[in-house]
Amino acid sequence: MSNYRKALEAAKKRGQQRADAWNAAHPVGTRVIAFPLTRPEDNMPSLFERLVTTTRTPAWVIGGGEPVVSVHGYAGGISLDHVDIDHDSPLGDGELLAHTLTVDNLARFDDWLDALDIFAKGYWESVDGKLAVTGLRIGSGSDRVVARYGDTIIRRADGSFTVRQAVAS
Repeated sequence: MSNYRKALEAAKKRGQQRADAWNAAHPVGTRVIAFPLTRPEDNMPSLFERLVTTTRTPAWVIGGGEPVVSVHGYAGGISLDHVDIDHDSPLGDGELLAHTLTVDNLARFDDWLDALDIFAKGYWESVDGKLAVTGLRIGSGSDRVVARYGDTIIRRADGSFTVRQAVAS
């Protein structure tokens, strides 16, 4: 067996041990904070995203031995190195994902809702006498909710959305 193959097998074994330990301690549905592309301390703000969410799969190992887990609100696996247990979660029972709406993530959040086939569009209000987008309208009819910048959008297990208003300072 080549040195590369031995190293790969060892990496897979270590990764599987980490995935098994994660799964033993954290069942599907565990509340977590996930950083899909980069952690905040990596100092790459253009790639930074923070998801307050729950796991939707057990952890598993990808080809090179990296243990990953899937979470609500993100397609694919996220390295366990980028997933923290959320001990102070804003999530309550039956809630899968909490995400604070900002100017920077409005378009990404809108695209995600479109992929779920949920109607969403910018919410406009008068600001200093001019119309401006101040948030996002989610859903239609009696199920519609409005989230303004700074509000936390909550996705519930039944597919509905609620909004927790930002605390005014």
